[in-house]
Amino acid sequence: MGSNILEERMLQDTLGTLRHENESTISPAQGVMLIDGWLQALQGEPNLNQLEADLNELRAELQGAQPNDQHIRELMLSLADKTQSVAEGPYAEGTWTGGLESLSKILRSFGNKL
Repeated sequence: MGSNILEERMLQDTLGTLRHENESTISPAQGVMLIDGWLQALQGEPNLNQLEADLNELRAELQGAQPNDQHIRELMLSLADKTQSVAEGPYAEGTWTGGLESLSKILRSFGNKL
């Protein structure tokens, strides 16, 4: 992971959005747009099926008529854990690793505030 330009761009865009917003100002539509970008960026990446499954589940929850905050929280925390695992994995390198670690912390913070 971290080897293609689309992944790097999504990491920068996601960090930028989440760092400059708080959980009450990010709309479900913005969340879905970020998720769609990640699903496209991760397409074809080996061993990321669980991450993609969580992203798809979160996307569906955000698009629901009445999103379940508890389920969103669980998915955000799961994504934070998985992002941290990728950051600590054998293929993580350079600034990519630091960015993933930051993303993991931000996702955990957002999840804990729900």
